Amino acid sequence: MSNPTSSIHICNLALDRIGQQEIASVDTPTTEIENICNRHYDQTRRKALRKYIFNFAKKYATLTKSVTKTPAFGYANAYALPNDFIRLLALGDITIGGDTDPSLFDISEGHLFTDAEGGSTVYITYIYDAKTISSYDPLFIDVLTLELAAAMAYKFTLKPSLVAALKRDLEDAQLSASAVAGQEKPPRRIQRSRIRAVRRFGYYSSDNTRI
Repeated sequence: MSNPTSSIHICNLALDRIGQQEIASVDTPTTEIENICNRHYDQTRRKALRKYIFNFAKKYATLTKSVTKTPAFGYANAYALPNDFIRLLALGDITIGGDTDPSLFDISEGHLFTDAEGGSTVYITYIYDAKTISSYDPLFIDVLTLELAAAMAYKFTLKPSLVAALKRDLEDAQLSASAVAGQEKPPRRIQRSRIRAVRRFGYYSSDNTRI
C-alpha cells in the first residue's frame, strides 16, 4: 500500500481503526462522517506536531527585532514569530528544555520576547505547521492516525473493548515515536561563555549538557 498523501487518506486510516465508513472529502464535507473529520483533523494534526519532535517538521529561521512591538517589562526586545510557528526548539545555540533558564525568553502575542542575544536579529529552530503529508514520517502518521481515531471515537457508539484497544495502540505508538526522536537527536554539549551567562542570568552554571 502506498504512503498517505492527503488528509482524506489519513482520515480514512483513522476511520478504519474505529470501524467507520470511508470518506471522499475533508475540506468540503457533505456527509456526517466527513463533517466529523473536518472538525477534528486540523486541530489533531497541529496538536500532534506540537506534541512530538520529528525532523520533517523542523525549521530554522532568522527573526528581526520588531519596530512596533516592545515588551511592557522583563525583556528588551520582541521578535515576530513565523506564521507557521508551532513550537520553539532552540534559541540561538540554546536548546529549549526542562533546564532552560526561565528568564531567557517568553512567547506572547505572537512574538518571542527576549534580550538573550541583544541584537537586531535572533536565530531559532522550531516546529512548523507542516501540511505536506507526503513528507510525514511513517511513525508520525501512525501517531496522527491514532490520535485522530481517539478524538473522533466519542462521536460513534463503540464497544468499550475497542476504545481500550485504541488507547493501548496509541500509547505504543507514542512510545515508539518518542524513542526514535531521541535516537535521531541525542544530547549535545553547549559551550557557554561564563561572562555571557553572568550577563544573561546573573550566575554561571558549569553544566553544559542539554537533553
